[in-house]
Amino acid sequence: MEREHHRHAAPPDDTTPSGRESYRHGNLPAAATQAALELVVAEGHEKLSLRAVAQKVGVAHRSLYNHFADRQALLDAVAEQGYLRLAAGLESAATRGEFIAAYVRFAVDNPALYWLMKSRPHATMKRRPGLQRAAQFGITVGLRLFGDPAASPAANRRAVMKVLILLHGGISLHLGGILDVPGDEGLIAELQAMIATDAA
Repeated sequence: MEREHHRHAAPPDDTTPSGRESYRHGNLPAAATQAALELVVAEGHEKLSLRAVAQKVGVAHRSLYNHFADRQALLDAVAEQGYLRLAAGLESAATRGEFIAAYVRFAVDNPALYWLMKSRPHATMKRRPGLQRAAQFGITVGLRLFGDPAASPAANRRAVMKVLILLHGGISLHLGGILDVPGDEGLIAELQAMIATDAA
């Protein structure tokens, strides 16, 4: 009887193999971030909870607080992964048109992740250097393609921000069903015509 009582005393989610594996290899933050990313993709970031992430990973809910201060910190970690994925897609762009196409396709293929990325306040970026660096990667590619070597750094940054603002506006209207364009490729074509010509 005593042995039986001891077996039930520990929380079930602390005794799962996946939980023990996470602690043993020190990869709980990565596992939790991946689980959170999958939940965001499936349900949107508004519904994400640390309890759901802990259950998906197979650890106690309180264990996540050893690595993430709160829910927002976990969302920041997922957003960082999103920006890295976006940057990887943009990195191979050799032209402005390719940059626009890659950016739009990422957003329309990953709408929930995209909305999470765009929900992170600027102040949060400053507090999380990893997230800020990840977001900066895409801007660096944009500077290469939309910048002018003869212009000042401030002018080039404004040029890239203008492109990003136009892209986000077009994507937001398209995902909201407001724009009258023939599908995702139609949106890409419209934005390429608008931005590439305007930035030339």
